[in-house]
Amino acid sequence: MTQFIKKILISTVVLLILDALYIYVNKNVFQDVVVNIQRVVMKIKLESALFVYLLLVIVINYFIIQKNRTPLEAFILGFCIYGIYDGTNYAMFKKWPLNVALMDATWGGILFSATTYITYILLNLQE
Repeated sequence: MTQFIKKILISTVVLLILDALYIYVNKNVFQDVVVNIQRVVMKIKLESALFVYLLLVIVINYFIIQKNRTPLEAFILGFCIYGIYDGTNYAMFKKWPLNVALMDATWGGILFSATTYITYILLNLQE
């Protein structure tokens, strides 16, 4: 297996595990926000979620991991990506809480940084 493929596979698994933990821990926060805005319980559209994760894997690999960028650079990229999403929600939805927008944007930075760091560690263990 090539190093290119290893980086993609490892980073994908790490990103999915970390984000699943974040969503699990914060599910009530997001559920409350969605119900407050939509007046219906949040229901995830699987196709859309898969598309978003595909994009996240492409972005972190293309801009960070394949180019051996630092976890700090990964943090900045993740914070900006999640910040654009959350900032747009905060601008559009009257009831989108600022604290949720800031929490989630910060999580984007942590997710990208931690995924990068853990991926590099796991790749070094294989050498």
